[in-house]
Amino acid sequence: MTARRIATTTRILTTAAELFSGNAYADVSVDQIAQQAGITKMTFYQHFRSKDELALECLRMRLKRREEKLDKFLAGLDPKSDPLLAVFDWLEEWLDPKHFKGCAFVKAVNELSVVLPEVQEIALDAKQKVRQRLTALAKRSGRARPGELGRELALIFEGAQSLALIECSARPAQVARRIASLLLRA
Repeated sequence: MTARRIATTTRILTTAAELFSGNAYADVSVDQIAQQAGITKMTFYQHFRSKDELALECLRMRLKRREEKLDKFLAGLDPKSDPLLAVFDWLEEWLDPKHFKGCAFVKAVNELSVVLPEVQEIALDAKQKVRQRLTALAKRSGRARPGELGRELALIFEGAQSLALIECSARPAQVARRIASLLLRA
């Protein structure tokens, strides 16, 4: 794939992800995506067979980017800090109300899973990755019951995301961190 083709595909994905995030999926048209991406409709179809295919790729891209950002954040931590609590610091940044429009995976399941069953699989993968990461961090730090702890912390993480959207605030991540801290001391 040429650099130009990759750049165009990335531009389409980024544009569509932003449009899908801020609007109902049904309200976003291929024409609108093409116009905002600065391409023709024909170019769109040279990169994606359909809006549905694009929606799936957008979710995969979002998951990949989220994981990369979290990897980078954790790699930069002070070795003395607790990575299980630091995940909630990262979450607070992620939930910045200027940019956070809700969990893209939950939104996609709500809007698309009936017509695009693959959405459910991608969303489940996204949620499992959070739990798996927290479980791995619990194991690495020698915590008791790492699998159970990973599930509990993932539930707190997910709850903070939901409440952050409703409150238009990142404060739920702060509360989630305090709860996680209590859980880790128990």
